Amino acid sequence: MKKLAYLAAALVMPWTAAAQNSRGRLTLTPRIGMTVSDFACCPIHDQYGPKAGFIAGADLEYSLSRTFSLSAGLFYSMQGARENAVMLTTFTQTPDQETIYTGPAGSTLRIVTGKNAHIDFDRDTSPGYFYLTSPRIHLSYISVPVTVQAHVWKGLALRLGAQWDHLASAHMKAKQETKINGTVRFGDYDRNIRKEFHKDAVAIPIGVSYNYKNIELDARYLWGVTKIADTNDPDDKEVMNSTFAITLGYRFHL
Repeated sequence: MKKLAYLAAALVMPWTAAAQNSRGRLTLTPRIGMTVSDFACCPIHDQYGPKAGFIAGADLEYSLSRTFSLSAGLFYSMQGARENAVMLTTFTQTPDQETIYTGPAGSTLRIVTGKNAHIDFDRDTSPGYFYLTSPRIHLSYISVPVTVQAHVWKGLALRLGAQWDHLASAHMKAKQETKINGTVRFGDYDRNIRKEFHKDAVAIPIGVSYNYKNIELDARYLWGVTKIADTNDPDDKEVMNSTFAITLGYRFHL
């Protein structure tokens, strides 16, 4: 009987030790990766499309038990969308750079939306024009996710929580073609549009991660639940973020 008791104790002790070691464990996981983002809930569904971006940061994780843990992170994430539109401004007098986007006096502004949007016009006979193509909306956020992880299998964990995003910058960038005083120039257009977006947003991160020898691959969908556009435009004021992020990290035990 004593031998049987010793054997049972020997079998149980490693599991008990593992449970004790895992509970209260603190880890730090720096991560770097990419995002694929788009806008959701827009009345004009074809107006926007997905664009790629960059994400970097770290998660601090505390083990509540062998199965559950709680983490808080700090990230820099690039979100936004590709805008399926082109814009042509033709004018008869030379505009300045401050008014050229909205259209100077004596100008005609045309905007065409759609996945294959383009505008045909005679570049040779036009006295002057400003043509924007391939516009992209770049939103840079400082993000703080707080999530609960369920470790469902060896190295595999599911993630659910809430994320606060603070807008660091917002730019509309595009390819630019301009004809002024008979001279045609090509370049990049960059316009600060931070005033057109709310400073803060909230998202729900839903994800899965796999850890092997402290190397962790993490995939999350960031489901935006708050409106991000600070505008009266009925086509844009319902817009929310929709972002998929995939990162590679290394886990340090503290």
